[in-house]
Amino acid sequence: MVNIIIGIVFVIGGLSGKLVLIGTESGVALAVLGGVMALWGVFRMVSGGAEEE
Repeated sequence: MVNIIIGIVFVIGGLSGKLVLIGTESGVALAVLGGVMALWGVFRMVSGGAEEE
C-alpha cells in the first residue's frame, strides 16, 4: 500500500515539475519511477504478497 501512495506522489510531483530524480534532474524520470512503484504495489496487493502482519 505504501508503494502505491509514494508512487502516486512521485508521478504527480514529477509531471508537475515540483520534484526531480536526484542525479538526473529529470521530472519525467521520477514520474516513470513512481509509475513502476505504483504498479509494483498493485501487483503485490493482487497477488497477496502484501499481507498484513
